[in-house]
Amino acid sequence: MRKRIAVLYALLLIAHAAHVGEEYFGRFWLVGVFGPVLFLALNAALFCVPAALFFSVLKSRRGAYILSLIYAGFMAAQGIGHNAATLITGRYRGGFAGGISGLALLLIGVPLFLALKKGMPPAANAKPRGSAPAAD
Repeated sequence: MRKRIAVLYALLLIAHAAHVGEEYFGRFWLVGVFGPVLFLALNAALFCVPAALFFSVLKSRRGAYILSLIYAGFMAAQGIGHNAATLITGRYRGGFAGGISGLALLLIGVPLFLALKKGMPPAANAKPRGSAPAAD
């Protein structure tokens, strides 16, 4: 399970970087709001969070698993959102660019979410399943 999580996580990070590139070159509407330099700077900073979480997940840190579940779910939602917005508005360039890489975010994010959920280490104070409660 750990190898599957590591491979899926690395692939999601690659898809995430490709997604930012697609947004930039496709002139996603937020590029116009923030300007290209600030858009790329914010995305680079935001990319550092899941990249750091990746290494903590490799060390089986439960908190990193929990935050990575949020990351994987958010990336999958990005994939759905970009494609839905493009279909609804009919605008890709200068609108909701990101749908092509968004498919990868969806197709990798969902399996990663499920793998993280299944492989999450138990809490430090968790009792084994089926154990009787402590007597007073």
